[in-house]
Amino acid sequence: MSGTQRNIWHGSGIVETNIELAEKTFRLSLNVQEPLPVINAGQFVMLRLPGGSDPLLGRPFAVYRVSENILEVVYLVVGKMTSRLAELQPGNRLDFWTPLGNGFSLSDAAHTIMVAGGIGQTPFFMLAENLCQTQTESRCTLLYGTRTASRIVCMEDFEKLGIEIHLAAEDGSIGYHGFVTDLISKVYQPGESTRILCCGPHPMLHAAFQVARQFDLPCEVSLETSMSCGLGICYGCVVKCRCEADTWDYRRTCVDGPVFDAYRLCW
Repeated sequence: MSGTQRNIWHGSGIVETNIELAEKTFRLSLNVQEPLPVINAGQFVMLRLPGGSDPLLGRPFAVYRVSENILEVVYLVVGKMTSRLAELQPGNRLDFWTPLGNGFSLSDAAHTIMVAGGIGQTPFFMLAENLCQTQTESRCTLLYGTRTASRIVCMEDFEKLGIEIHLAAEDGSIGYHGFVTDLISKVYQPGESTRILCCGPHPMLHAAFQVARQFDLPCEVSLETSMSCGLGICYGCVVKCRCEADTWDYRRTCVDGPVFDAYRLCW
């Protein structure tokens, strides 16, 4: 293990479990065998297969849950790296470095609305857990949408926390028939201090931001931008952000995000 001035843990972990939860969706648990640094909700981990070059680079994954020396991610099999991850067995090793990026901000809002699409529920579990422990009088709602019911995962974890959950499927197979962003206006109560947090495909993030702007609500979005290093070295994950005096500049998703104030992005 080696650290940097940003207190980034770099080393390897042993796979404890790698379980298929639903269609092409897995939960991976890594035992690091020593205490991990503090990881905040919305930060991420870079995973890399050791001893090989296919794929050569690591891939970013939201941290789903972490204990003293156990780190969990939930991932969807969509390409070469995730296909290789799905083949891992208990006892295999994975290289990784974390915590990376900036997570969701702290807030005393009376109502936190978390909007997730696809695999976008993954950074919200630790946030929901923290809110339930520290802000017992506030409301926390999860709006979760996928293409079809067979992709819905991890809801039992949120249910155990007592989180209010509303599901949506584009094919109508579960919950609301349509886009998950349509549900925001249905759970928002005018006059209640509310913030909107989002993670999912870019079109969903944009649609959620438009609703937030309509109601003049704070909104943060976690971008699923492709990354190569996770450390801000390669500048391969830049996004356009608004600056002072109606100008804009590039910001690196891996170090300035992945969570951004939605009002600062150049949509």
